[in-house]
Amino acid sequence: APRLRSPATSLSMAMDKSGRAPVITVFDHRGCTAHANKEYTGAKANSQDDEMLVKAQSVKIEVSASTADSVLQQTISTLKRR
Repeated sequence: APRLRSPATSLSMAMDKSGRAPVITVFDHRGCTAHANKEYTGAKANSQDDEMLVKAQSVKIEVSASTADSVLQQTISTLKRR
């Protein structure tokens, strides 16, 4: 059988255990005069777009063992009801 994926293009189906998750923050400072908008440092568009920004980060999410156990138990009980 032909190989559909080479090692360079193969997908890892292993569970990511890094504890990281995407965090998306939307800044909309249109019309705000309370402070200077310093989040964006790139070239200006000279329009209202200079007062808006979407920031995406990969952040390590810290969760206590007791919280993780509680979520696991809730998930299991929900799945059993189906």
